[in-house]
Amino acid sequence: MKLSVLGPEGTFADAAAKAYLKTQPYTNVIFDYHPTFNQVYQAVTGENIGLLPLENQLDGYVSATLQRLQIADVTEIGEMTIPVNFGLVANADSLTHIKRLYVQFKTEGQCQKLLSRMPGIQIITTSSNMISLEKFLSGEKGDAAIIPQSQMADQSAPFMLENVADQDDNSTRFIIFKAKPAKLDDLSRLTLTTNHFKAPLFIRPSSNDKPGTLYDILGYFAKADLNLITLMSLPTKTQLGEYSFYIEVSGTRDQQEVIFATLRDMASKYNVHLLGFYAD
Repeated sequence: MKLSVLGPEGTFADAAAKAYLKTQPYTNVIFDYHPTFNQVYQAVTGENIGLLPLENQLDGYVSATLQRLQIADVTEIGEMTIPVNFGLVANADSLTHIKRLYVQFKTEGQCQKLLSRMPGIQIITTSSNMISLEKFLSGEKGDAAIIPQSQMADQSAPFMLENVADQDDNSTRFIIFKAKPAKLDDLSRLTLTTNHFKAPLFIRPSSNDKPGTLYDILGYFAKADLNLITLMSLPTKTQLGEYSFYIEVSGTRDQQEVIFATLRDMASKYNVHLLGFYAD
């Protein structure tokens, strides 16, 4: 089995994948590294699985993942949350002598306190923390990079700062998925391995949207006594002003029948795009 993740080896996605595998019975897993979100997503076929970042504690949800999930025929089978922190390496004598900084697009939002101390520098956004490191190592005097804290011990740059995230207790949540549609009937028969579940989904109102639509949607879950732990809207990209709602529902094993009955009821009125149902 292949496990496709953002690479190269040493990324937080790589660490999350390895942590996830320690909780699973999989054997002979081959790591399949890719530099971009789209390549990871496209690489997951058959019975292989993939892992992508979904949410960071400091910088919120990862839109690059959510936009794919909104239209993807995938089944989320689990998630893994790991602590994350960063360090700065620079080919310079001090912060004031840094001219160019490489930083992954999501990492930038988690290190704003550091960046506020570096006004006027050129910031080059990368797709991976490890690519930031590669760019720095092949760069020139005045270059710097924000990299995983775990990589700092292997570096010997002229100037280095440890633990540069805005706060120490930072973490990122990753989802694990397969390339097959999440079907209500199939998932409703799933046997949970714990007493709690999580069910992520998108709900898209019909074209004749009207005031009170969100109130009506939330009412289904409130009536069933199901807990919403995430609610956010995303543009459908079909036309301006048209949005769908990303929702994560949690509950206990004895509510399994209730949630699927609720989703079937909602599907008669709204476009319900279930993404998964798994033990939490």
